[in-house]
Amino acid sequence: MSLELLNTLGTLTTVIIVAATAIAALVQLGHLRAGNQINAMLTIGEELSSKPFRDATQLVGQKLNAAMDNPAFREFNNEVDRGHFPPDPNPDFVELRSAALLVGNALEELGILVKRGIVDKDMFLDRYRDMVVRNWKRLELSTAMAREASGKAAMWENFEYLAVISEDWMKEHPSAYPPGVRRMQLTNPWPIEAPATS
Repeated sequence: MSLELLNTLGTLTTVIIVAATAIAALVQLGHLRAGNQINAMLTIGEELSSKPFRDATQLVGQKLNAAMDNPAFREFNNEVDRGHFPPDPNPDFVELRSAALLVGNALEELGILVKRGIVDKDMFLDRYRDMVVRNWKRLELSTAMAREASGKAAMWENFEYLAVISEDWMKEHPSAYPPGVRRMQLTNPWPIEAPATS
């Protein structure tokens, strides 16, 4: 065998080894990304099912809309949004505002992660779209008022982005169930009466 042929075979072998290594690296990167997505979704699940977040969403859901009808609560919020914390605030107002901030800020952070592609958008929306829209609707009036009082139109804009793409996803996917897959037959043995219509 000539030296030229050996040199060519050696070069060709090196190219094959480098190509195989590159392919293996790409496969590993795919597995690493999938692992990171799984870890991200598990971490998000832990955060959204934590007691502080659950308690805050419950408090916001039960009391925020009624509190928004109270001029004293609105004035308290407006003052804080303008950077003037009242000297002797109503503790109920402080607790409710803190709960609203916890919920809004958590969803703002998640909006950033989804928007930047750190968390897979479809995977996130498949799991959390309803929760995002429900909490946006709960915080919509206070967000509008806070943006006006503070002069910061960008307040919770990543949360808003998350709510918009959640609504759009729900319109495009009326069911998260995969099409063409058989469904289980469920029967409720205790039929529920239809609500009376007026």
